[in-house]
Amino acid sequence: MEKINIKDLFLFIFYCVCILCFAVVLGYVIAAVIVYFKIGIFNLDWELIIPETARKGSIGGVILGFGIWIKGKLNERKNKNQ
Repeated sequence: MEKINIKDLFLFIFYCVCILCFAVVLGYVIAAVIVYFKIGIFNLDWELIIPETARKGSIGGVILGFGIWIKGKLNERKNKNQ
């Protein structure tokens, strides 16, 4: 098993931020489609969605990426001690 290092931390954070940004955009699009079928108005304002997506994705992605990295380090330490 490879060692978990700082490079992996940044890689985890990058991937988590990208995935969460995509999930937030997808959530906004799905919500707009549901509203369209309910009341007939398709309101998707990208000028509001992009900053919200960046903010929510970056906060959640950093926390999630750091948590995954810590879990990997703990598993590495546990396997080394066995």
